[in-house]
Amino acid sequence: MAKDILIIGDVVGHGRLAVLAQSSVLSPLGHNISNLPTALVSNNFCYGQYAILDTTEYMRQSIETWEKLGFVFDVISIGFIASDLQAEMLSTFCAKQKEKGAIVIVDPIMADNGSLYNGVGVETIDRLRKVVSLADLTVPNYTEACLLTGTEFHDTGFHKEEIKPVIDKICGLGAKSVMVTSAHIEGQPFVVGYDANTEKYLSLPYREVPVQFSGTGDIFTAMLISRLLKGNSLKTAATITMEQLSALIDINSDAENKAEGLPIS
Repeated sequence: MAKDILIIGDVVGHGRLAVLAQSSVLSPLGHNISNLPTALVSNNFCYGQYAILDTTEYMRQSIETWEKLGFVFDVISIGFIASDLQAEMLSTFCAKQKEKGAIVIVDPIMADNGSLYNGVGVETIDRLRKVVSLADLTVPNYTEACLLTGTEFHDTGFHKEEIKPVIDKICGLGAKSVMVTSAHIEGQPFVVGYDANTEKYLSLPYREVPVQFSGTGDIFTAMLISRLLKGNSLKTAATITMEQLSALIDINSDAENKAEGLPIS
């Protein structure tokens, strides 16, 4: 059954990233896709040069208009947030939507490989803790999980004894379910987390492809949403998503410019 999905995040002019990447996964499946841009960005931050337009006032007007029109969404997927004011607006908006049955999924986009992304300041950490508190499911990568919880980042990944405390701290922020991506345990790649529906911790190994595409997290979140909307458990949805994503990266591993994102067509 088609669902009404709102994707909140940056709209990137050049590249297959963020809102456009998620839409390209979910729209062909028949879902009704709406979007709320948090910023208009000329290209991926990793190029070092970019133009960015803050859309906070547009967001405010859009939310006010949608509430007057009575728009209700089944799923809200939140990605890049550009300011504290945006976080405050979305907190209020999502709380109202959740009262009407919306499921909120948050990807706290700010960092990878032990460092904040280019153009992202340390103030973003507290901002995203606030947004994560809204989440029925949050999907930070390992670096983001460390930043959200004040946990030391290790190049080798998690020590076994760290996993449960980190997940518990993220849940302590307010998130119900958690999936930490790009995690390593004793050198092996895993996705780890907690499923609030089953009240079980998850530790799922996956096949890591030694190629890095920008925006892979956006595709992961969209694929995960698609599986969850088909009625899969979080464990099954994550397992299938990891398999599909690894295969997609394999197929496109020879792409020349990986900063433009992962081709999915």
